[in-house]
Amino acid sequence: MGEKVAGKTGKNSRERQPFHWRSSIAYKTKDRIVVRGYDNNRLTGNIDFASMAFLVWTGELPPDNYRLMVNALLVCLGEHAFSPSAVSCRLVASGGVPLNTAVAGGILTLGSRHGSAEVPAAMFREGIARCEKEGLTIEECAGRIVKEYRERKAILNGYHHPQHIKDPRVDRLFELAAEYNIRGKHQELARAIEKRTEQVYGRILFLNAPGAMAAIGCDMGLTPEQIKGLMILSRTVSLIGHSIEEMEREKGWRASGKSHITQPLDLSLQLPEFYDGPADRILEKA
Repeated sequence: MGEKVAGKTGKNSRERQPFHWRSSIAYKTKDRIVVRGYDNNRLTGNIDFASMAFLVWTGELPPDNYRLMVNALLVCLGEHAFSPSAVSCRLVASGGVPLNTAVAGGILTLGSRHGSAEVPAAMFREGIARCEKEGLTIEECAGRIVKEYRERKAILNGYHHPQHIKDPRVDRLFELAAEYNIRGKHQELARAIEKRTEQVYGRILFLNAPGAMAAIGCDMGLTPEQIKGLMILSRTVSLIGHSIEEMEREKGWRASGKSHITQPLDLSLQLPEFYDGPADRILEKA
């Protein structure tokens, strides 16, 4: 029960309650853990991790095609060799810190220029809202967006990749979205913007994987922040791997002596001859 504030009566009175957390996500007692209304032990062993993430974030279990798509996105964005976040976690790990600290260092690198799926997601959502408000076709809206970004000299986030002329992950993600019957206006707008870039920039700015993730995620009803969460969740797999490898294989204090320094993310440092994992192999489809 609330406690009445002494000396206050009538319309000036108020109830003062003890502090407590309030959440629609989950609760627990000594004997139970309940997530979005489901007993956690019933979820365990009966749903996959992608479904659990979708449930926690949205409040509902995903339909099967969404579950497959979320799994595909997690796999596709789960590793990208030496990227800013991978290099960051390795440099942090080289200081002799615990695993969680090194991983956190990598996550902190996911900003507006790397792993920035939430930025194009917001642009796509605003673009579709603009179509409806101004009576524009998707192609007309795409043309205006590209023109306005060019005039402002703003970064067209979700397009172009500094290490890939054409990001090899994008076509596969859209192929799976079509296979899983996940279609929508956000993907249409994303592709229309890509086509218009050649007219405005003089070359095609191809969609990159975070941009594709953004468009597909929007068509699944995810918000920009939920899409960013999906990006973080996926890339954490990579950061854990790179942090552990750095701790186990390297001496620490990267380039602390007279080492010749090359731009850390240059592709010349990532050639196949520097890879010593398993040889190329074919995934046998189950």
